Amino acid sequence: MYTTEPVANTLAPSPQEDQLAEDYASILGTLSRIDEAVREGAWQGVRDELDQLISAAEDMWSTLTDPDPSADDADADHRRFPVTADAATVRRLVTTYAEPYPLGRLLYPSNGAVPPELRDRPAPEDPALHDPRPETWT
Repeated sequence: MYTTEPVANTLAPSPQEDQLAEDYASILGTLSRIDEAVREGAWQGVRDELDQLISAAEDMWSTLTDPDPSADDADADHRRFPVTADAATVRRLVTTYAEPYPLGRLLYPSNGAVPPELRDRPAPEDPALHDPRPETWT
């Protein structure tokens, strides 16, 4: 677990909420390292971090997949946990877990301030997020 264990305990997240937040924070950390490597032109570093990104995405996929060992692997794509994680709890955890990463601080500022780049974006609870082309996009 991250060094933010007291915050996680205060929120009393479910194991699924905590794992989703950790998985996503790992993805944000990897994307931050990819961004840094691209900015520096460290192409081998980009390649290495892309490997890590795939691994981090697979970890998050696993968190959302039923770990039933008796299930047939051919049906693995169709087996899912019912996702019961509370989005607000996961966001609060991500805010804490992703703080060490530049992209995490940009997307999930811990001081409650919304960066200018994100001010016009709808809140995560906004149903328009489920529409791939909301009317507000040009």
